[in-house]
Amino acid sequence: MEKRIAVALSGGVDSSVAALMLIKSRLNHPAFPQKNLVGIHMSNWNASDENPRYCKESEQDANDAQKVADYLNMKFHRVSFQAEYWTQVFEPFLSGLDEGLMLNPDIGCNTHIKFGKMREYCFKKLGVNAVATGHYARLWNRSIGDDGSYNTIPTHVETMFNTYPQNSWLLDWRKENKSYPLLLAAADLTKDQSYFLSGVPGESLSDVIFPLGDLRKNSSEITSCSLNPDSTTKTVRQLALEAGLPNASKRESMGICFIGKRNFSDFIKDYLPQEAKEGNFVDIDSGEIVGTHKGTAYYTIGQGAKISGASRKWFTAKKDINSATIFVCDDTHHPSLYSNELYIKSNTFNWLAGTIPIPMKHGHELHALCRIRHLQPLIPCVVRQVDSLICVKFEKPVRAITLGQIACLYADGGLVCLGSGQIFKHGPTYDELGQSLPLVLHPAGSNDSSVVNRISNFYRDND
Repeated sequence: MEKRIAVALSGGVDSSVAALMLIKSRLNHPAFPQKNLVGIHMSNWNASDENPRYCKESEQDANDAQKVADYLNMKFHRVSFQAEYWTQVFEPFLSGLDEGLMLNPDIGCNTHIKFGKMREYCFKKLGVNAVATGHYARLWNRSIGDDGSYNTIPTHVETMFNTYPQNSWLLDWRKENKSYPLLLAAADLTKDQSYFLSGVPGESLSDVIFPLGDLRKNSSEITSCSLNPDSTTKTVRQLALEAGLPNASKRESMGICFIGKRNFSDFIKDYLPQEAKEGNFVDIDSGEIVGTHKGTAYYTIGQGAKISGASRKWFTAKKDINSATIFVCDDTHHPSLYSNELYIKSNTFNWLAGTIPIPMKHGHELHALCRIRHLQPLIPCVVRQVDSLICVKFEKPVRAITLGQIACLYADGGLVCLGSGQIFKHGPTYDELGQSLPLVLHPAGSNDSSVVNRISNFYRDND
């Protein structure tokens, strides 16, 4: 029986090449003729109420998606999920800010909109059998792979599982619910988006295709996570240029999905549920007031706190929402920014296989890897059930564990994404414990060189 696939076209290069890859792979596959590929572009934010510039950019993305669909001879649908995005993603994000939480709207968008409302629309309204997107990630789902989908991971992946004997339970975990695929990291670890996909229920990833999973965006270097030695060494950008796609040279868009390149504080002040309460910046060491601010919602734990007239750089260490006090420290590696553990409510954790990992089910600890930010280097950790909470204890101190952020767990050296949950609380900071930080710290992000500089400075000062 012929299969129909809906390809989400954002107007960017990634989703366009995803459509291109599907067409190339299905030219000789009777179950997937090109005529049964349909492009879909969704609008989730009403930019017309704002600066005309952003309305123009939004319309340009839609036009670019239409041009790509026309160029690839695909039918094209344009839909709007603005109401759903507002109630399911944006309003919770705003409420979180008001409560001192920092939720991730990009994860919310994937969970509720792209693989929620859009997926539902494609299956019910367009009558498709699968949905494809331009995400950099992979899915291991043989039930789909048997009928020609992109989600076929070579059988030698099982050998890779055996590289980590402590994770031999993964194959049995996968078999517990065969309708749920396993989410795997992308071959290009510099673009891997499994963190953003970790909140999507495993069931919603069934009949989903990620054509870019084995490709690299800008470098043809094959990483240690490349599972398919026969995959093309051409980059996504090269494929777009060679195919002559209308948007092949379009620059990559960055930033929170609905904010883009805009200043966060300037944008968010018009949408907060209540007027921001002004307060004081307080030195967490001395207790002295070192400045004033216009609202705690504008500041995130670990980020720089811009204090007018300050002679040194300050960082947000802690927030007291009731008194509108922001406690700050004057060192990016201050003990008040570091903790060894975090907690997630068990009933809110999204295990991608649909069930708790087998070791934890039997009352054992789970040795895994964790990240609390996109592309942050993975942190070795031990995961255990503590009453109604999941406790994640780190091997090294972790900087700026922020309530509301997503903690994502991995196994098999970072290959398999187990799932994620919203951080409910963290353990005491090193400052609260009265302990000094060890010299060697874990990077806070993918480009964090401060931990290396810290060691260099130590030896320089003690030479």
